[in-house]
Amino acid sequence: MAALFSRILCPIDFDRDSMEALELASQLARQSSATVCLLTVIAAPTEATELPPVPLDPNPLFEAVCRHRLEALAQEKLSGISHEIFVASGNAAPQILKLAADEGIDLIVMGTHGRKGVKHFILGSVAERVVRESPVPVLTIRPKAGE
Repeated sequence: MAALFSRILCPIDFDRDSMEALELASQLARQSSATVCLLTVIAAPTEATELPPVPLDPNPLFEAVCRHRLEALAQEKLSGISHEIFVASGNAAPQILKLAADEGIDLIVMGTHGRKGVKHFILGSVAERVVRESPVPVLTIRPKAGE
């Protein structure tokens, strides 16, 4: 029987929700002998979030720091699992969708902050946009009740 997933994308923003998503992505990868692709997106400035995605000038120092953090996380959480590291700059949802298309991803596993009401309206939802626009399945991990 063929593996259900071969390339799993797990966007990481280093919060508790993305760590829970990584835990699930690693379990699925072990079961499917899949590669986990870790992505962190260096966010666009707040003022730019309502504008169409525009590539930001890369900041090599900050990108190197983010890459180092992802590599350390992979070493800790993905021992024995094939993985790749990606760092991008810009708005998170478009960067996640672009990487999924460019890298042949067949599952996205990501945390959601579970914002409601005014916070959701003002801040939007990266996970919601990815779920809406992704051509591949998206598995979202909600925050635990009361968190």
